[in-house]
Amino acid sequence: MISLLGLLVSLSLSAQNREKSIKEIDFNTFNELVLNNNFEYLIEKFEVSVAEAAYTASRVFEDPELEIILPRFIDDEFSDMPLNIEFEMEIPIELFGKRKNRIRQARAEKYAAKADLEGFLFELRRDIASLFVTVIGHQMVIDRMKADLEELNRLVEINMALFEAGEIGEIELLQTRIEARNFEAELFDELGEMAEMMSEVYFLLGGIPEEQIVFTGNLENLSETRSFDELRENALRHSDAIIASRFTEEAAMYNMRLARSERFPDIALIAGYHNEEAITPSPRFRYSFVGVRIPIQFSGLNRGEYLQGVYEHEQSKLATEQTVFSVENELKRAWESYQVMLSKRLLFSEEILADSERVREAVLFSYQRGEASLLELIEAQRASNETFMNYYNTLADYNLSVIDLSRASYLILFDF
Repeated sequence: MISLLGLLVSLSLSAQNREKSIKEIDFNTFNELVLNNNFEYLIEKFEVSVAEAAYTASRVFEDPELEIILPRFIDDEFSDMPLNIEFEMEIPIELFGKRKNRIRQARAEKYAAKADLEGFLFELRRDIASLFVTVIGHQMVIDRMKADLEELNRLVEINMALFEAGEIGEIELLQTRIEARNFEAELFDELGEMAEMMSEVYFLLGGIPEEQIVFTGNLENLSETRSFDELRENALRHSDAIIASRFTEEAAMYNMRLARSERFPDIALIAGYHNEEAITPSPRFRYSFVGVRIPIQFSGLNRGEYLQGVYEHEQSKLATEQTVFSVENELKRAWESYQVMLSKRLLFSEEILADSERVREAVLFSYQRGEASLLELIEAQRASNETFMNYYNTLADYNLSVIDLSRASYLILFDF
């Protein structure tokens, strides 16, 4: 029953592969596709556009006001009424640095938005690289398991021939079949996990492509060695989080100054012309005038808004200190993890992998000659498979630690 189910699933997968052509893409191609199509990144870019628009709006002067009064009476019953013409222009003027502080605040917020976008982009690239490595590592595991399954199926055929020749019993044949089918079930579990990973790939791409995607890359390269002090210096200089936090602190400072200047009133320059035709015998008169309008701003006595700006500025300074500490702490954690994974990565060599294969082949040869038991052969097969699985998982984990260190240090240290 299990064999029939496996056959049906294999036929289904083969049919799907025939329907979809296979497209191999490397890391650079995958990275470019995601950056051009990822919905979250496209949405995040509008934050910079909004901040730039706010900066442009902050530079606009307040609008003047023009008042025109032109009453005109044309009915007979109002023909004797006087005709008055009045013009008045009012030009508001901001004092005490209000406009300057507003512009500088908006400019700092614009730069903070750009730094946030760069930080989002760096995080997205880390997600792209991590998913790329994870998928390739899984592809290597699946390819190895398929090869091992072929070996087990070949062993089943060998034992079938030995059983028919009377050299082994039925129990050994059944044990071999059970081992092969259990291993095939594990392979289908891996294929299920691969399907989930590919759904994450399609999410990053913003859609499901027509071709079946297969990643190509080399996970066996060792990363470029850098000292911790060099990584720390680069992180503190180029961290998008720190840059954004400092601009946010700057924006809070100008907001505090703006709140302080808002406590003082603005003025308005007034200029006008008045022409009045009075009712006889009163004389007509015309006059021009200029003046200054100064509002009495009792609300300026309330320091609440100013104190709010002060506290927000102090809060932003602490937030900047916390961000610097977080960047250093994250780098320290990533560095230690990288050192552990580097040591583990160096344990594996081509010699170890070749030795595990030689042991398996030797036991298989001995088994065919009747010098080794089926249990010894199965153990040798499992040991060889576990060695390769551990190696592939170590490659993936090592590259993930390099990606994590790259993100923490703001340096590209990986090369696929």
